[in-house]
Amino acid sequence: MGWRWTARRWAISAFLVFHIAATTIWVSPPCAIRYRLFPTLSYYIVPLGLWQFWAMFAPDPMRDTITLEAEVIDARGLRHSFAFPKLADYTKLQGVFRFRYSKYTANVTVDEFEKARLFAARHVVRSLNLPADSFPLDVHLFYQVKPTPPPGSPPDDGANPTKALLIGTFPFAKPSEVRP
Repeated sequence: MGWRWTARRWAISAFLVFHIAATTIWVSPPCAIRYRLFPTLSYYIVPLGLWQFWAMFAPDPMRDTITLEAEVIDARGLRHSFAFPKLADYTKLQGVFRFRYSKYTANVTVDEFEKARLFAARHVVRSLNLPADSFPLDVHLFYQVKPTPPPGSPPDDGANPTKALLIGTFPFAKPSEVRP
């Protein structure tokens, strides 16, 4: 029993050291170590949603409401729409474990998160469950941006149109590129 407990403690300690080191490198200012390890660490940090969105603390923070959506155009020219979930789609209790949705949406345009965009495009195709004869296909990720009224003005009536901003296009030639 003693050696198992020691092995378990070593494994937990190794994981904690790795996690703390990865997080420290991830949030550190640009430097040689960060540039060297960033691509590798993104496989660990990005899916967990543990990165920071520092623009919210900027002198001029983002004031628009944004939603992440996708459109898939398959081999036959058919269009399939996909809207990523929003925290507002859930009750307060359901939203407790989904609070990172808006963070993911806000960060996906940052150049450093190219892998997150590719991950999102693959997720769209898997979620739509498109058959093999739909390939090759293109996934277009885009934001729907809705300006927030300035402070002191009346609230938006909801009828104002949104503006679509293309984030990226991801071609997939065959199903094995999106499914394990």
